[in-house]
Amino acid sequence: MKFSNVKTWLLVFTLLFALTACGNDATETNANANNEGEKLTIKLAHVTNDQSAIHLGSVKFKDIVEEKSNGSIEVEVIPGGQLGSEKDLVESTKLGTVDITIPSAAVLSNFVPKAAVLTLPYVIEGSDEQEKYETLKELAKSDAYKEIEKEADAQGLKLFSEAVWWVGDRHVTTKEKPVETLADMKGLKIRTPDAAAHTEPFKAMGANVTPMNITEVYYSLKTGAIEAQENSINQIYTNNFHEVQKYVNLTGHMTQNELPVLNKKWFDGLTEDQKSIIETAMFDAGVYMSELQLKQNEEELEILKENGMEVINTDLKEFKEATKDLYQIFGDAIDEKFYNDIIESQ
Repeated sequence: MKFSNVKTWLLVFTLLFALTACGNDATETNANANNEGEKLTIKLAHVTNDQSAIHLGSVKFKDIVEEKSNGSIEVEVIPGGQLGSEKDLVESTKLGTVDITIPSAAVLSNFVPKAAVLTLPYVIEGSDEQEKYETLKELAKSDAYKEIEKEADAQGLKLFSEAVWWVGDRHVTTKEKPVETLADMKGLKIRTPDAAAHTEPFKAMGANVTPMNITEVYYSLKTGAIEAQENSINQIYTNNFHEVQKYVNLTGHMTQNELPVLNKKWFDGLTEDQKSIIETAMFDAGVYMSELQLKQNEEELEILKENGMEVINTDLKEFKEATKDLYQIFGDAIDEKFYNDIIESQ
């Protein structure tokens, strides 16, 4: 082969290689541009009905995220337990089939045991719900509270500790008799959510406890399968329990807040801007939801009265005494030091 021919072939080969490389670069650039331009869709599921403050807070989260992202992030809110119970939804969030769920601290404690400390009877200090809400917001900034966030991380769940979603004090409702003293709890067939943080206090009070999904409670109360249930004022009202119960007994045995959790692997894979938008929205939506809940609890207690329910001011001294050492049932998850740190951080 002549030298000139060799030079020609080398030139052709070089040009082809350069064109191929440029084509690959262009393909990669286009692919990256397409990925960056794709709309991110977030699936948020919870168990409360579409009248609840939790749902309205979820919708507020959706609105904030979509506005701050200029529509590049879309949030699908799925209420009413359509995708399963609270426990199911936390499990789904861990697996990544749901991106975000908003469980109670009690249900989350099945996966993040330290969260149970927030559900212990009479653990949050304050003379009324407003004071307890303010206490909880300060507690959420403490190192002790952030131990819950660290444990969630280890379980594959992202938790924003300072995003407080307040629900309020939970109270017992009954049909046949009021609960005025601890003796009135003995043998009472009461429904609670399926979590030790809910079931164990009532066992300590002497009640007959039946864990049950909230979607089954109304019918069970109506048929007499259970005699009583316990919930926040908002949940008592929005689930129409006043139709099948006569007494709202102000036991205030648990101060409930929700702890929104995300799939950690999914969240860690987002851009810094996306993370910031989601975290800010979760905090702001929590403030909106909490203030709405406080107002609703006050207003809806009056509506329950108007609908024929009697409000009983329960004597709480014996209730507090019967449940004061309940943290011990959680073993190493809530040892005496951690429990005391939570108390002292208030």
